[in-house]
Amino acid sequence: MDTNKKPIYPVEPWNITETEFRVENNYRNETTFALSNGYIGTRGTFEEAYDFDIDTGLEGNFINGFYESEEIRYGEANFGSPLHSQSLLNLPNAKKIRLYAGGEEFHIQKGTVSDYSRVLRMRDGILERSLVYTTPGGKQMRIQISRFVSFRWKNIMEIRYCVTPLNFSGELTFVTGIEGNVENHTRKTNPIVDYGPFGRRLEPTAVKADGDSIYYEAVTRNSRLTAACGCMHHLEGAPYEVSACKEELAVSLTYTAAAEQGETVCLEKYICYSSDLDMDREELETYTGKMLRCAAAAGYAQAEKEQISYMNRYWEKADVAVKGDEALQQGIRFNLFHIMQSAGRDGRTGMGAKGLSGEGYEGHYFWDTEMYVFPVFVYTDPEIAAHLLDYRYGTLDKARARARILGHDKGALYPWRTINGEEASTYYPLGTAQYHINGDISYALCLYLDVTKDKEFFLEKGAEMLIEMARVWADVGSFAECKGGKYCICDVTGPDEYNVLVDNNFYTNLLARESLRAALKAVRYLREQEPERYESLAGKLDFAWEETDLWDKIIENMYFPYDEKRQVYPLDDGFMMRKPWDESKIPPEKRAWLYENYHPLFIMRHRMSKQADAILGMYLYSNLFTEEELKRNYDFYQEVTLHHSSLSTCIFGIVACEIGYYDEAYTYFSQSARMDLDDYHNNFYAGIHAANMAGTWQAVVNGFAGLRTNDGTLRFKPYLPEKWEGYQFCIGYQGSTLKVEIGRNGADFTLLEGKPAVFYVNGKACSIKEEGGTWHEEI
Repeated sequence: MDTNKKPIYPVEPWNITETEFRVENNYRNETTFALSNGYIGTRGTFEEAYDFDIDTGLEGNFINGFYESEEIRYGEANFGSPLHSQSLLNLPNAKKIRLYAGGEEFHIQKGTVSDYSRVLRMRDGILERSLVYTTPGGKQMRIQISRFVSFRWKNIMEIRYCVTPLNFSGELTFVTGIEGNVENHTRKTNPIVDYGPFGRRLEPTAVKADGDSIYYEAVTRNSRLTAACGCMHHLEGAPYEVSACKEELAVSLTYTAAAEQGETVCLEKYICYSSDLDMDREELETYTGKMLRCAAAAGYAQAEKEQISYMNRYWEKADVAVKGDEALQQGIRFNLFHIMQSAGRDGRTGMGAKGLSGEGYEGHYFWDTEMYVFPVFVYTDPEIAAHLLDYRYGTLDKARARARILGHDKGALYPWRTINGEEASTYYPLGTAQYHINGDISYALCLYLDVTKDKEFFLEKGAEMLIEMARVWADVGSFAECKGGKYCICDVTGPDEYNVLVDNNFYTNLLARESLRAALKAVRYLREQEPERYESLAGKLDFAWEETDLWDKIIENMYFPYDEKRQVYPLDDGFMMRKPWDESKIPPEKRAWLYENYHPLFIMRHRMSKQADAILGMYLYSNLFTEEELKRNYDFYQEVTLHHSSLSTCIFGIVACEIGYYDEAYTYFSQSARMDLDDYHNNFYAGIHAANMAGTWQAVVNGFAGLRTNDGTLRFKPYLPEKWEGYQFCIGYQGSTLKVEIGRNGADFTLLEGKPAVFYVNGKACSIKEEGGTWHEEI
């Protein structure tokens, strides 16, 4: 990872600015300037809809949860292997607007461009582009374009396209349309996938134009899902004529305006995307028209104000403000902006590892959501956190079905990667074998219940989820005589995907035990405090109280590998037996992702780690380990971890902070904060690294500020990096919202709203009783 790169974009606290167009940077910048609201996602492509080749650009527009499926081809299929794929599908492009001045087309690579800038206004959630363009024939005009994806209406995206003739009066033509001839860049963005989707996958079922409106509807070839897209327009600033053109795969309107020199002509374009995942397909056209009329009636200016207002409310609670390092400040806000706009908010959808910014990982949802992104939301926007858990609850029946395929008569096993709730991972050693996904979801659920005290969610959904996941943990292992009767879990893969199908992965066993502990606590509470609820749920699940006897026994007898000589917890039973890794024997060009260059057996036989694994478990449950244990294990894993995953450095940085290795913590944080913004992995074109982005927030809040709630109390262990003058953030916990400010003079806590706050700073009990009250603590 090259962290010595100069910043790609000018360093600004709230903006990301592109100062010139260069085609070789275009693919990457399309991700940088991507916009989303958790339902619609659109890449930062130009309205001109240039036909870039597969290596220089991807026109990408997505609906969260909308996918195409293909029959998966296996050389040798295993029982239970997924038979059909799920791939986030690239949808018709409704941003398309082409501009002509007296018949000459605006094309950024053919005319002369000056005063160019493209700015992502992160504070406001708006993307702007401005330039002066001179056609080959000499006509000069200023072009100013802004767009946003609405947080008020999940189906709506809006564009305002303004043109001012600078040295001529005459005809300006806007050709605005929907382009249906689109396809995924699977061979570029997911090169190891050989089943597609390849080629155009949407077949049009309706192509219409009426007045200022156009409509396009299409159905996927295999998944048989229907997507609808409509646009409504308003042009002002000059008299105009409008005409329509319908083709098999496209529909457009042509606005021809009589423009005057120095007078601005603006086209407002309101765009609506929807699908039959949300409603019957017969309702799509009516619904689309209704939403467009609402958006057009409100107008672009009003909608922009509402967008800014929404973003201001978000930043009030989610911002992490840093004094002393502007580049890292920019990186933190860039990361927070992208994860905020990527999360599903409707309870039906989750959040992909790439958000809705690109096609990487086929748009699948992973554990990244629960273990990295979820903690940010649970402390800053618990409503979004609840919706993400709603998605998991909504797919519980499919998790139950998956557990049966894996031989478990009871319980639920969540898929490793998915969109619709079914397993989509085709290589089970790196997929289905990662049983820890159940522990990850259990951890997130318990974190949510602790932070929010949402009793209704627990009673209606949470308890059922905990019980069903616990049943699988109680069935997957055995009490091994050769391990002194301890409970062992064999043939699983932990977070570290260089060590697969191992026995007793430390992380998996730890999360399994704590998942069982949480389920046992939930069942006891229901039985004692909510007996009617308990009887109802027990009947629904065919659950018997006697099952908890086994849970209790497992909790007391969970096995963990331990090396007496080093006094550390190895990744698994066989880790210390493997051949030591010699990095000097690996050519530099083959070090980034070993599976691309070496046979899996070569990788798996070496003692090395791809990413944070055992260290992650110790971070999550740091209250169960002494500081000396954390130090010994951290030192050991520093020796063997290659950090070949973007999910790794932020976790190491947090643990480094906890044990007082502050210089290392800061180095790791610096690697995480600008990983995507400066494209350290050279793969940002395929989409954001959402987990690392969220890990940056954790690195500050859980790392430098030392926030922990894993023992049921709110605790801080603040540290101020030497290079910083101070930093601040807000968190909500059990009905209290605290503003935390760490500076040279100590730590200051302010109760912004809610219940009286009780917390601990470096072990000292603190409390604030009234809103506006403060507490100062020396550090």
